[in-house]
Amino acid sequence: MIRNTEIKNKQLHAPPLIEGHRLIMNPKVFRDASSSDSSFFEELTNPNSSTLLEVTIEENTVLHVALQFKKIEAAKKIVDLRPSLVYETNSKGNTPLHIVARVGDSSMVKLLIGEAKKLDVESGGRHQQLLRMVNQDGDTALHVAMRYGNFDVAKELINENDPAELAMQVNKAGESALFLAVDRQHYDMAYYILNADRDCSYAGRHGMNVLHALVIHTSSCKFCSILLLKYFALFF
Repeated sequence: MIRNTEIKNKQLHAPPLIEGHRLIMNPKVFRDASSSDSSFFEELTNPNSSTLLEVTIEENTVLHVALQFKKIEAAKKIVDLRPSLVYETNSKGNTPLHIVARVGDSSMVKLLIGEAKKLDVESGGRHQQLLRMVNQDGDTALHVAMRYGNFDVAKELINENDPAELAMQVNKAGESALFLAVDRQHYDMAYYILNADRDCSYAGRHGMNVLHALVIHTSSCKFCSILLLKYFALFF
């Protein structure tokens, strides 16, 4: 997560510092990217501006920051100037798409995927790569959307990708997106994944699978669990 404390104890108009090969974000840039006033970015015209290359101490780019605070207009301007930022990762390996999957705004998912598609002219199908990129925990953006119950975001991610590939990915804990959906009792999401791809991964952490998660949660939502179990029975 991006913390407001990142701008504490810094001068608002201090020039960006250089740490390694990356520019440390000017606190004023952080403030403008996270506020409702996007005029600062509207005035930018140079795609090579150092402002677009600056990162916070957690290596969040201005795009990460704008998306974290749901500043869609600022995000649009940023990706218009420097589309390659959609692939940049922070210190935890999170892409801007991971950030959006957590905050839960499907319009921002469309923005990022749309920009990635524009780059496909040169890279050929690279937007599919964006959807499958993982962070340090091995989570795709779909894993994150499932974990935080953001159904609209999850639908966009599934619809824009080959469901067979995306739904087969498991994170470092061994969890599939379907397992996370059931484990968090997001049964509507679980149904959506199953309808999109019956051959998706059922794997879960500690050697468990989706059926284990269903049994665990039967007492809290018996009707939902039994209904989903009947659905699974169609595939066995």
